Amino acid sequence: MKTNQAKESSANKTSRREFLATAAAAGLAPGRARARNANDRLGVGFIGVGGRGMYHIRMVQQMINEGENLEMVAVSDTYGPRMRAAAERAKAKTYSRYQELLADKEVDVVCIASPDRLHVPQAIDAIRAGKDVYCEKPMGHWTQFKLSRQFMEETRKLNRIVQIGNQGNSSSFWSKIRDLIQKGTIGKPQHVLAGYYRYGDWGERMPIPDKEARPGPDLDWEAFLGDAPRVPFTVERFFSWRMFLDYAGGPCTDLFPHVYTPFLSTLGLKLPSLVSTSGGIFKYDDYGREVPDTFNMCVDFPERISIVLVCTLANDYTTEPAIRGDEGAITLQNPVWEVGCDTVTIHRRKAEPEVIPGEKPNSTVAHWKNFLHYVRTREKPVSDVEFGYHVQAVLCMGMLSFLNRKVARFDAEQNEILL
Repeated sequence: MKTNQAKESSANKTSRREFLATAAAAGLAPGRARARNANDRLGVGFIGVGGRGMYHIRMVQQMINEGENLEMVAVSDTYGPRMRAAAERAKAKTYSRYQELLADKEVDVVCIASPDRLHVPQAIDAIRAGKDVYCEKPMGHWTQFKLSRQFMEETRKLNRIVQIGNQGNSSSFWSKIRDLIQKGTIGKPQHVLAGYYRYGDWGERMPIPDKEARPGPDLDWEAFLGDAPRVPFTVERFFSWRMFLDYAGGPCTDLFPHVYTPFLSTLGLKLPSLVSTSGGIFKYDDYGREVPDTFNMCVDFPERISIVLVCTLANDYTTEPAIRGDEGAITLQNPVWEVGCDTVTIHRRKAEPEVIPGEKPNSTVAHWKNFLHYVRTREKPVSDVEFGYHVQAVLCMGMLSFLNRKVARFDAEQNEILL
């Protein structure tokens, strides 16, 4: 089985036509960015200003207050009240259509924090408009594997700078874990076991600010859908979109990027050989959610390493993550994923355990600063589009494995997912 290539191609062509029309009306040819020097002020535009998007606005404001040469220029969102509230905080102009924001010559870099399904189409339009992009995780929806690869290839071709929001790559803590492994502290890494545990379904059951909201000038239902199947509007789908498979994937695509990406980066891994999964809706089965609340995933790599991730939303009791090698193991105490942990314990064979201090730095600010540095130097950032593609491949494979109850294999020669 292959991913929905025909659907992806058709949707992307439609988005491209819409963007060209809007950009032409605004007087900006796609692919041309404002000329700037390395020390010039960078104008930032925000596409999608819900919870995570507003967090990024606060982080950018913090960096401005600390002397970073930035200006918040514009915001765009499919929901008018949310967009106007964000614009007031950022002291920025508003665009109801993101294509108009991309046509704004004062916008140099774009932060994309819209629903998962919109990330890749909006990011492709952004790089074609000559913008550099900070794109939230996951890079795309679990049906958009081929479109994600197209995004990677076009980014390279157009020489744009893209940072995917896997901020663990900018955490100094995970750099220390990488150093321990590279020094041979545990021998050859063989196995990783980690989990994400939460009591509650609030991550998917997102708040509905206006139960009477309906499509119209202040709510763009068609723009929200993107390349998703056309279905009638409901406030639950629009505001609590993480409950639905058309727009999200549950723990696999929402939570596992936090857990998985630090290990992928630390171990220097890229694309897997196979992915197998299990799980389902085991607890929250009384209100129509479609995404699982329990999810387990085993990822095998050609380098002969397995990463095993487990998740339940029914209990938040944690177990210590472990990286096991053939000469020892590393365990992490009280981890905050993509940030760090309190302490690290090294278990060497034929030796007493050694406990060393951990740390929990603000990795999101560090991730932004890494992105902005490479926007100015035009070099590869720490979580570039290729890294994002490697993560996205596993998330797509995991969801396809789960929904089809089969093992997903990656064909490295054809760059395809097979079931």
